[in-house]
Amino acid sequence: MSLIDDLTRQIWGPEEWAAYDATSSHLETQNKLLDAIAKSAFTNLRSYSNCCRSTVWAVQTHLRLPGDELLRASSTLAGGIAGTGETCGSVLGGLLAIGLALGSDGYHDRSQDADAQAAARAFIEAFLATMGSTRCYGVQEALVGWVCDDASKVEAWRDANGPIGCAAVCGFAARLAAKQILKHQAIQN
Repeated sequence: MSLIDDLTRQIWGPEEWAAYDATSSHLETQNKLLDAIAKSAFTNLRSYSNCCRSTVWAVQTHLRLPGDELLRASSTLAGGIAGTGETCGSVLGGLLAIGLALGSDGYHDRSQDADAQAAARAFIEAFLATMGSTRCYGVQEALVGWVCDDASKVEAWRDANGPIGCAAVCGFAARLAAKQILKHQAIQN
């Protein structure tokens, strides 16, 4: 099974879904929320084509995080920072969501910022464990074995299911970020 198939199955496959019965526990309710976030990020990328925005928007919307300007601010971070292939936009979107949810409003709360850093570090470690890289081009290589770095490769990228793979990575990253946010919010409360 390919990495694309595996990530897509994690988002859409019933064996990965939360228990959707009437007597769900708190953990199952949280898992339902994580399912919705992952599916939303996947669908966002398929509809709107910006990996950073797709990821941060899914987390922000479903966790009801403030920050009306965040979506605009994330507009230049797709495609590995302005299409350069550097840090993956879904990673940046996940980090923005974690910072929005857990970071402090200024320089005054180092403890709160340390908690946000810990959540961000755990997010990065989990992302790396599956994807092997946080770079856009590294993620593309993990997905299809090569990099779509110029317009002449777009048709081959589509044929290789690259767009589906990137949508699955957005769902994966959104789930990881939201999971860290919920974990650290529970610790703080």
